Amino acid sequence: MQEISKPSTKQYYFIVSQNGDLLQEGFVDSTQVLSVPDSSTLIYSDKRLDIIPAIESIIGSQTAYNDICSMDEETRLPTWKSSGHHETFFVFAAPSVAEPLSRALYKVVNPDGEGLYARVYDAPEGLEYSILEFRINDVVPIALGADPTPLADALAITVEDGALTQEEVDTIVDAISAYAGQEIKLADFIPASWADKIIRIDNAIELGYNI
Repeated sequence: MQEISKPSTKQYYFIVSQNGDLLQEGFVDSTQVLSVPDSSTLIYSDKRLDIIPAIESIIGSQTAYNDICSMDEETRLPTWKSSGHHETFFVFAAPSVAEPLSRALYKVVNPDGEGLYARVYDAPEGLEYSILEFRINDVVPIALGADPTPLADALAITVEDGALTQEEVDTIVDAISAYAGQEIKLADFIPASWADKIIRIDNAIELGYNI
């Protein structure tokens, strides 16, 4: 039996069955124990970024870093999915901000890589805002040495548009340096003034976004 038992630091893992199918992705914190039969393969690390390539080798590439590995209801095979209805929320952002912001957040996680932290959905006809998809329990693992400049540049447009104040942007950007090497809740990145820019998945679908 293989085991991760009450680790001193959170451990991200995935389990592969004897026939090579991915069975489960998750994490074990300091209060938990995970036991896996020897017939399965257990791969884990204190950084989720480290195990993603191994998962992708089985089920294909992620669209965004905060995609989750989940069972497809039709094929009954594991696949990358965006969040479930009860876990998902969306943030309105101008098209000029949405993708750069998602890419800047990814740079916070992986300074040497390129990608999206969150999926971005374009505005349907008649609407002016794109939306970014997040999970209620999203955490951002801020890499040591992460450069806050891309995030500052992405958010600078929101100051010009009046969506955020410079003080709010400075608070977000300063957190990158202050919490380097730690995980922080994604919700802590979202200023209180953006409360009216947050919607749930049902509202997004009703508005015509192609979720």
